[in-house]
Amino acid sequence: MTKFEFLFPELGEGLAEGYIVAYMVKEGDRVVEDQPLVEVQTDKVTTVLPSPVAGVIDILPHNPGDVICVNDIIIIINQGEDEGAEDVSHGWLELAATKDKKHSWNEFGINLGIYPNAGLDDPVDDSIIKMTSMRKEIANIVTKSYKTIPHVTVFAEVDITNLLSHKENFKKQKGVNVSLTPIFVKSLSQTLNQHPMFNANEHNGSLKLFPGHNIGIAVDTDEGVVIPNIKQVNDKSVHTVADEITEIVERARSKKMLFTDSREGTITISNVGAIGGGYATPIIFAPQVAILALYRAEKKAVVSENDEIVVRKMLPITLTFDHRFFDGADGLRFINTFKVHLEDQYEAYFH
Repeated sequence: MTKFEFLFPELGEGLAEGYIVAYMVKEGDRVVEDQPLVEVQTDKVTTVLPSPVAGVIDILPHNPGDVICVNDIIIIINQGEDEGAEDVSHGWLELAATKDKKHSWNEFGINLGIYPNAGLDDPVDDSIIKMTSMRKEIANIVTKSYKTIPHVTVFAEVDITNLLSHKENFKKQKGVNVSLTPIFVKSLSQTLNQHPMFNANEHNGSLKLFPGHNIGIAVDTDEGVVIPNIKQVNDKSVHTVADEITEIVERARSKKMLFTDSREGTITISNVGAIGGGYATPIIFAPQVAILALYRAEKKAVVSENDEIVVRKMLPITLTFDHRFFDGADGLRFINTFKVHLEDQYEAYFH
């Protein structure tokens, strides 16, 4: 009989540890491949890990609430026949369960009980608000990025008057409301086609380029910003991107992100227009080398090519990039290309 050691995987870029929330099996249970075995929580994701093999649960070495590190053994499974083991239970396929309001339950009907989480109380000074574990992780990421990457930010304004007008006409004619964020994401992807060096990660002092545009979406949640990404945007339509953004934002805000959601991102976009504000200088999500941010569009009086003063809807944007690999001229060329896609080539997104 072969003993299979199920190791705790890395569930996100730079995340090295997490918690056992609850086991969904007990020692002696016979399990099948892909059967949910254990729910775990990290600073950025709560997820259920399925069984990679079929067999019999030999050892569950941890208890709910235990801290586990990447590559720690979280379950040992005997692969092979075991006449003494219980038959496979298929109850896990039925997610409905009676839920006691006094306890916390997961979607599999497992009582989670109480497990470690950062609190806001302090026995000495109740005016001190402790950082949650997620906030600490965000602090570590942005501090490392700010200390190691020479950030440069370029600023611009995009005239989206015609884009908004076309969007409204398309809605009236086709009955389809295309939101702006997927248009921005596709415009960024089109820009990367012309400036592929920005679709990269820093790797040992060099640039590692990627053919696919895995564009991260900065999502504001109750516990802090998380950055899942839409995979292969360059191969998808605006409508497909829109659907995937809706799904991934919902998972992020309900803490049900898949561990693949935040992996292998190549560049990030942050659309904070709904919140407001003018310009900012975002911090790059390392090992990426650039982040594009969009702010609240406002009506402004501008001078037209005919020297007439007209009212236009202007969108502030910034591009922050890694100065080790790009100069100011590179950043300006990139942001100017992005402007062209929104100002002159927007009709291509409405099909």
